[in-house]
Amino acid sequence: MKKVKIYALVCLAVMLSFYSFLFCYAAIPDKIDEEIKTGIYQYRQENYDEALATFTKLREAHPDNSLVAYYLGLTHKRMEDYIDARRELEASLAMTPKIKGALIELIDVLYRLDETEEAKKWIDVAEKEGVRPAQAAFLKGLTLFKSGELDRALQAFKDAKELDVTLAPASNYHIGLIYVRQNKYQEAKGIFQDLATSAAGTDIEDYANLYLDELQRRVDQDQPLHFAARFAFEYDTNVTLKPDGTDLGEPISDKKDTREVYDVRTDYTFRSKDRSKSLKAGYGLRFSKENDLGEFDYLSNIFSLQPSIAFKRVLVSFPVYYTHDVVNSKNYLSAVTAGNVNNIMVTQNNMAQVGVTYQFNDYLRPPYGDENRSGNDIAETLGWFWFFNERKAFTTLRYTADQNLAHGDNWVYTGQRLDAGFMVPFWKRFEYSLNGQFYAKDFAHKHTVLNKKRHDQVYSLSSFLSYEFYKNMELQFQYTYINTRSTLSLYQYSRQILSGGVQYSF
Repeated sequence: MKKVKIYALVCLAVMLSFYSFLFCYAAIPDKIDEEIKTGIYQYRQENYDEALATFTKLREAHPDNSLVAYYLGLTHKRMEDYIDARRELEASLAMTPKIKGALIELIDVLYRLDETEEAKKWIDVAEKEGVRPAQAAFLKGLTLFKSGELDRALQAFKDAKELDVTLAPASNYHIGLIYVRQNKYQEAKGIFQDLATSAAGTDIEDYANLYLDELQRRVDQDQPLHFAARFAFEYDTNVTLKPDGTDLGEPISDKKDTREVYDVRTDYTFRSKDRSKSLKAGYGLRFSKENDLGEFDYLSNIFSLQPSIAFKRVLVSFPVYYTHDVVNSKNYLSAVTAGNVNNIMVTQNNMAQVGVTYQFNDYLRPPYGDENRSGNDIAETLGWFWFFNERKAFTTLRYTADQNLAHGDNWVYTGQRLDAGFMVPFWKRFEYSLNGQFYAKDFAHKHTVLNKKRHDQVYSLSSFLSYEFYKNMELQFQYTYINTRSTLSLYQYSRQILSGGVQYSF
């Protein structure tokens, strides 16, 4: 009897241990589920720090749980920690069961990380598996747009809005942006006008309205014919033959004066059907009348012709100019300029510029011995532009090396010039620009009269402010400062110009 009792107790103990094991085993997933639910609740309440702590702990304890990895990736994404988000989302897709929503989230993360090629690979996977087709198409459009594949991006956005009408406003907005990039300004304008009406009360309406004003400007700029007329009143502390001249070779008066300046410019552009080739023909007229120093009255005619060829990222131009200047009713200068300028889009917001220019200057007044300035000038230019504020503003840095081969020994020199500046719009109708220049000239020969080598340095600064007070009408204000230094005191001078004017253009 005693043995039976002992046997019964042993069996009871074994059974209790077995059921206890089963109870604990069953309780483990229940506990995990509760912790996951807690983390999801924290995530949905936007308590991302708490959610991160919960899912990080769960991830360490259960490294093979795809749901935990998925929500940990989502939490990192909402906290804009895209590198860690990518790691966790990719991990969740390698586990079983695979959470298909992680595929769309991963594509979005890769897009934000500018990993466009990797994003395209996962987009292919999403398309093959039929995962959220509308969202996949929309993200495909974003990715292709970022990588510059505009035609394919356009089709992807069209597919997205057909698959899901709720994506239509966002898709149409990006379709409008593509049309802008393709220089189809009228089509883009129509898209944004529709959005301004159909997406009323949303952020998209605000963005559409912002683009409409800018698009009207671009439509105007895209017209083949342009015209501008300007009148300005200027005060000059040291008048030279050219009202805007910084060249040390220009005769100076050492006298102050005021003047009226009249400018007229017009050009017409012929474009091929695909817009890859163009020819711009232009004419400019400038006349300035000194109020006291009549001998410095100035008239200039400028004729220009510029053929251009556009490739995918390069614009190649061959500008040609003819300039004829008259001072005090007498011929002063005839100049022919020809060159090549290449603008290279390195990235969406960075452009390099490389060019070479040849100029022949024929000074039409009798020279005095070695003071003959007529001759050839050859210049090479290297520049860089950085665009920002949706490409409405830019900064620039440009280096130019030139060699002037004048007929007179006193005007043969090599020069190095550095230009830097920026332009930025503000308060919708204002634009401000600031430009500085340093120009060093080393002359090849001793001056034939002063018997001394000449080295010049020119420092100039120009500040410009414009305000569009009515459509196509601007008020313009400009300040220019020029300071020249030379080893020959004869060529040293400083100059300040204050200008205020009005311009009409279309």
